[in-house]
Amino acid sequence: MAEFENKNAEELASDLARKAVMLKLKKEQQIHVSFGLIAALGGVIIIPILLGIWGGTFLDTHYPVSFSWRLSLIFCGFVWGMTNAYFWIKIEDKKIAESEKKLQEEINKEMKKNEHA
Repeated sequence: MAEFENKNAEELASDLARKAVMLKLKKEQQIHVSFGLIAALGGVIIIPILLGIWGGTFLDTHYPVSFSWRLSLIFCGFVWGMTNAYFWIKIEDKKIAESEKKLQEEINKEMKKNEHA
């Protein structure tokens, strides 16, 4: 509350409007980023499965055996895709945590600067 005590009504309204716009933009950006992450994650999982289908079909037609190459390679593609997705999510989570930490440090610096002013 100390940051608002020394400001007149116009400055206060301006600051509040700016913060409201920033929050709205941040929320919109989060929605777009979420859709992008979902699409990328789908690609990370689907591509190995499709490769398994293609490779299994090729092996079934050229090298027939007592088991189905296609089903075996679909399963392998699924496991491969899920492993890729796990590590990809782990890396993205680390990036998000670092970004949030950096943002929190900036907010703390701004608050300290406003307290001293």
